[in-house]
Amino acid sequence: MSKPRVLLICSQHLFGESVETILRSKDDVELVGPLGLNNPDLHRQLLVAQPSVVVIADENLQSEAAAELTKRIIEWYPDLSVIRTGLSENVFRIFSTHTEPAGSGNLFDAIYDCTIRNRKANEPDILTSEIDKSHPTTTTSDGSLPNP
Repeated sequence: MSKPRVLLICSQHLFGESVETILRSKDDVELVGPLGLNNPDLHRQLLVAQPSVVVIADENLQSEAAAELTKRIIEWYPDLSVIRTGLSENVFRIFSTHTEPAGSGNLFDAIYDCTIRNRKANEPDILTSEIDKSHPTTTTSDGSLPNP
């Protein structure tokens, strides 16, 4: 199996440099880049690099620049997955598209698959739900937390 080619696109700040260091530490990953978040030649660079996946590292996971870039990459290369990460949340967001046959039965299969996937993603973590039960939160009549 060949190494995955990871194209790193990041703001040139400490966070982006940290993600680059992490990616370079793995021998079984080939890092391409990093490229700047506002690189005007990105379309050509993607064509030349032919990455397996793109990682966008920005301080703010919800930044408008990262969202617009994700949209453009997926429009240009629908089979390419984009992973976004940021300092504002301790999560990765993975964006990918899938091409499916266009029959009516296939549409319903896709709807059901998405529904099941969304339910699983929104199920509470068992540990978290047990903690919530053992430490109920008291709120005031307007729904806010009471002052200690």
